[in-house]
Amino acid sequence: MAASTSSPPLPCLVFDNGNTQPATAFCVSDGAHRAFDAKELRGKRSWPTSSGWVLVWDPATTATFLWNPSSPADRFALPPLAHPPAAGSACALSGRPTDAGAGGCTVVLVDSAALWYLLPGAAAWARHDYDIGSVTARFPNGESYSSKRTVSRLAPCRGRFYYARSSTELGVVDFSTAAAGNTPPAFSVVPVNVPLRVPDEVGSWMEAFVYELDIDGDLHMAYVIYHGPDTDNVADVAIYRVDFDACNESVRVDSIGDRAVLAGNRFAGWCPATQFGLVPNSVYWMSPVDKRLHVFDIGARTEKLVQDPYNGLVAETPRQPFWMIP
Repeated sequence: MAASTSSPPLPCLVFDNGNTQPATAFCVSDGAHRAFDAKELRGKRSWPTSSGWVLVWDPATTATFLWNPSSPADRFALPPLAHPPAAGSACALSGRPTDAGAGGCTVVLVDSAALWYLLPGAAAWARHDYDIGSVTARFPNGESYSSKRTVSRLAPCRGRFYYARSSTELGVVDFSTAAAGNTPPAFSVVPVNVPLRVPDEVGSWMEAFVYELDIDGDLHMAYVIYHGPDTDNVADVAIYRVDFDACNESVRVDSIGDRAVLAGNRFAGWCPATQFGLVPNSVYWMSPVDKRLHVFDIGARTEKLVQDPYNGLVAETPRQPFWMIP
């Protein structure tokens, strides 16, 4: 395993081996593991974003900054974050920091109870504890279970942030009201119609992992559908474009062009495919169930490849691998 003090070939899955050991990167294009000892991440906490930038926080100093692994010299200092959310949180940016200069985008961290956010030009982070109600899950055997609704990740699109609230609703978080005055971000709900084509073999019980992401300014939703309790058997992978100009109807797309969607562990993003040695018009999904990287051809609707990023690792890592994309 070759050592590196700069970024490994992107995109990659990064395994955090703890503060005392370099991270390990699984490079998707060639399936190789590489030691990854970037000083920007050493001994720090990090959150990847769909823009490719990584939010980094130093627990020793509370120093907080955005770092670009595609160009390791690029980093933007942010106001220090005194107490970030616990493990299992996710980060989203309203755009790239370079689009409008340093600090030119809204930075959001989200966990199951609160949002931490930094507005453009703000001198300090703000926290908002949210309450978006509860949800009741009903099972085929007649049993039901109620729990608090939570936000697991946010997808920026057209100045707002979206999350999957239910099979028929999208949650929306709008920071424009917070930017206008000392008010919390606004939460709202929009209906969405996703005409899922459920494979016959799935039967009446279908479950899916859903990932929202922005592709060329349009909100898309990537679905990984499997056979109810049979979590080892993926039945279908589909990408839908949400048309906000047509009553929020969603259309299944057969092509996203020369792109690859990369998803898993509270993350979804995309990058050019051919340029980075990936399969065009595809979805690369890191399954939390079998811990394999599954590659699906969107147009052919078939699985092309399965890789094992854990193969060859000496020990289990303290956190799930996270995506780092160009």
